[in-house]
Amino acid sequence: MQQSDIEQLRAVGLTDEQALSTVAITCMFNFMNRLADGLGVEIPAGRQDVMAAWLSPAAQQSRNWLLDAAETPVPAAD
Repeated sequence: MQQSDIEQLRAVGLTDEQALSTVAITCMFNFMNRLADGLGVEIPAGRQDVMAAWLSPAAQQSRNWLLDAAETPVPAAD
């Protein structure tokens, strides 16, 4: 991750807190993937159908709020 990556996230409207969350989620996903691969975890039959439905265009439309920084409340600092 470089400064230019953060600037690109800001350019699409993400706050620094949202950028941090994005990086943290990506790191956790990377870790879990490597852990599952290292342990030889296999996906049970039928799970890929669930993932395909979750990634469908209709499902993605219902999650647009995740990417809309203007509508995402940012907690006040204490």
